[in-house]
Amino acid sequence: MTRAAVMRSGIVAALLMLVLAAGCGRHSPLGPPTPTGATILGGPDVTSASPPPPGWTSRPVVPTSQQQAQDTILGYLKKTLRALPPGTALDATRYSGATNTPPCKDVTTGVAPVSLSTMGELNLPAGVDPVGIVAQLGDTWKSWGWYVIERDGFRKPNRFGYAPDGYMLHIMAKDPVTDPPTLIADSPCFSGDLPKDRSPFPMVLQAD
Repeated sequence: MTRAAVMRSGIVAALLMLVLAAGCGRHSPLGPPTPTGATILGGPDVTSASPPPPGWTSRPVVPTSQQQAQDTILGYLKKTLRALPPGTALDATRYSGATNTPPCKDVTTGVAPVSLSTMGELNLPAGVDPVGIVAQLGDTWKSWGWYVIERDGFRKPNRFGYAPDGYMLHIMAKDPVTDPPTLIADSPCFSGDLPKDRSPFPMVLQAD
């Protein structure tokens, strides 16, 4: 793993540590990297050298603006929320700004490419099992033709869903597991020189 990938994974890990205290390598032409110990759901254990399942192809759609990246992320998040019990909401009020643009790789000169990332708590209606929702979303993303794995090194249960267009959604249970799970979204890398102009990201997001 390159130093840039390590740095990027550290950014995500740091965000997750903040979540736990309060309550990723980039995509390759063959698809997202699979770390040691990851399991393709419904398949055998795989290592970091293993490709995605046969027939799955990654063709990242590089955003041409931050607004495009945000609109695509919002579309995937709303589609995800529509697959959950009515009344479910993604709440980012505990996280300042709800979004960030971490660098994708190291550069010695110029501006590093970045991605657009979001994070929030998945607030569920009373009586809905947060642990069961993690597995349910993994099955939902898989039904869309996404590459879905559970990863070691993160609190379990978790699911990482990789879309063929390079976007990623990640859900992880908290401790205690009765707390709302954390849901993260990430775009493909794009030029760090793109204007930062985009509409405010909703702090509380619902399906409609």
